[in-house]
Amino acid sequence: MIWKRGLLLLLLMVTGLVVETAVLGSATLDGSKPEFLLLLAIAVAMNEGPAFGATAGFMLGLATDMFLGLPRGISPLVFTAVGYGVGRARAQMTAPTAWVPIVVCFLATFTGVLAYGAVGMLLGQRIGPSSLIRHALLGGAYNAMLTPFVFPVVRAMGSKLRPAGAIR
Repeated sequence: MIWKRGLLLLLLMVTGLVVETAVLGSATLDGSKPEFLLLLAIAVAMNEGPAFGATAGFMLGLATDMFLGLPRGISPLVFTAVGYGVGRARAQMTAPTAWVPIVVCFLATFTGVLAYGAVGMLLGQRIGPSSLIRHALLGGAYNAMLTPFVFPVVRAMGSKLRPAGAIR
């Protein structure tokens, strides 16, 4: 029944790429735009746990690099770490409220954008620290605003495509 998880990842990748490029591609605020595929990785990690969150993060990060023309390898590294971290944090929460996904999404996106910029700087990209922090704040705010629309859809897809006996 592992094919159900593969199908979930494929649906999220295709949907995420279409939404990020066609729908949100021109929606910029001060030069920043939503990190929609990172939002999907965060949503999967919140709903499915750290192992599948890391797997989804890697696959969605790889799709980000391959189809959006970014330097290869940075997005899978960052998305995997964010997916695993969010999944582990979710596993420690006993009774999350409705605000928890929004706050977690903002913090995870902020951290992910900063980590992407830090790895990029280590690899020789010229990124100004002030613009990196501004992009991280705006990306986190964008993703936090999209969270109430994305999380229920990912949760519903995950529950329908979750293999029998899978541990969340």
